[in-house]
Amino acid sequence: MDKKTVILQSTLKLITENGFHGAPVSLIANDSGVAAGTIYRYFKNKEDIINELYTYVKKDFNDAILAGMYEGINEKEEYHLKWKNMVYYFINNPLEAKFLDQYAASPFINEDIVKINLERYSHLRDLYKRSLSSGIIREVSYEAVMVAMLGTVNQVYRTLDSNMLKVDEKVINEVFEVFWIGIKK
Repeated sequence: MDKKTVILQSTLKLITENGFHGAPVSLIANDSGVAAGTIYRYFKNKEDIINELYTYVKKDFNDAILAGMYEGINEKEEYHLKWKNMVYYFINNPLEAKFLDQYAASPFINEDIVKINLERYSHLRDLYKRSLSSGIIREVSYEAVMVAMLGTVNQVYRTLDSNMLKVDEKVINEVFEVFWIGIKK
């Protein structure tokens, strides 16, 4: 791993363990084994590290969402694949899941960085438009579909993470079907 990635991974770990204010650059330097002066060669300040980490995690998340895509996939199968990829990304990357939650509610949130990263997910808007155009989903806004999609993904992950209920592959597929029933025509 290059130094920048080591710094980002250390920041991810420290923020999820201690919160944003409990992860000063001095602690990031100590944890990463990279001198504070070197960190400032890569990043302007702590806010810059956090925003770069957000971009790094969102890119990784998007790459995971697209895993397994193939030519000729129908809209329902594509929703299912992307939805499950989101669920398994959070299950397999709990620090990233926690960081995204923390970032969304933090004073460090940068509207421009969020906007740039949302462009990365244009494939989800394209899927929505194709689904609406083909008549497979009902007339509902893109925003409503995304809230339902991300809401069910997050709740599956949180429920599984908390061990409140037994969540297995069968339950994961059933929750997708509940989401799908909510948007299909």
